[in-house]
Amino acid sequence: MRHVRIITPARLHFGLIDLNGALGRIDGGIGVAINDPTFELVVKPSHRIEVESWQYEARSIAIIERLQTRFDFPGLHVEFLSEIPAHSGFGSGTQLALALGQAVNKLYDLNLSIPELAFAAARGGTSGIGVAAFEHGGFVLDGGHPFPDQKSSFLPSSAVGNVPPPPVLLRYPFPNWDLLIVSPTCKHISGKAEINPFQTLCPQPQSTAERLSHIILMKLLPAIIEENLYAFGDAINRIQTFGWKKVEIDAQRGVLQQTLDFLRESGAIGAGVSSWGPAIFAVGENLSALHKKTEAFLESLPDGGSCFLTQPNNLGAQVKLR
Repeated sequence: MRHVRIITPARLHFGLIDLNGALGRIDGGIGVAINDPTFELVVKPSHRIEVESWQYEARSIAIIERLQTRFDFPGLHVEFLSEIPAHSGFGSGTQLALALGQAVNKLYDLNLSIPELAFAAARGGTSGIGVAAFEHGGFVLDGGHPFPDQKSSFLPSSAVGNVPPPPVLLRYPFPNWDLLIVSPTCKHISGKAEINPFQTLCPQPQSTAERLSHIILMKLLPAIIEENLYAFGDAINRIQTFGWKKVEIDAQRGVLQQTLDFLRESGAIGAGVSSWGPAIFAVGENLSALHKKTEAFLESLPDGGSCFLTQPNNLGAQVKLR
């Protein structure tokens, strides 16, 4: 039987740029696609919805049913071979929705673009990093949404509807730097716990967006293009200290800040939290040694954690129709 095999990247989200809206746009984001963790799916046409998954059966069914309301197809049989941890800072929701949308697209010859699939699946309503990571991989800078004409609230993608993915202002191959991913065991923020801070702490000060934009334009982007690991690490470290990223770190009540401090004191040139965490990414010159130190550090925490090495993904999702 004809089937499609899809392997997605994950994504690291470095931060939202503008949660003020004074210039008539909100959101905007920066981030990068990575090789691990990953969704790997084998999907076949079916006359009903069938999902074989450890943790994503109900969510997959809801996505497929949403797609059925937009496109005329009978069903899918979905087998998960690997899964991205949910609500962990890796962008699992967008990668899952786009993987299933692309499966429908290929198996039923819909000829839709990735942004069209994202809009149909209600992804990209805040950040465009995950959508661009799926399509092309690499480092991504997106331009946010017109405010209030297109998007009238500061809510995350999960809580807004009918908002298309933002324009990609820059997609650039990320340098071939290894990345240490560290996830201390702590809260997995989603649902009301994610929505409430947007409702109560936004708009953020205009000066926050200005300061972050300065770091991105004059430190982070040149570091990536010039492959300057030390300048990149410095930019990432600066971003953790203020604005919305500080809100995300503080939401974990100390464990993320403790882990960031440990990584920098133990050899990381730069370390930052992806989205709400708990995933933290670190760069450095000797990540193998830092990996071993971090394993011991995580064992010393009351609830432990996990860490692994990965690389940037500069290609996007692999989609093979057979």
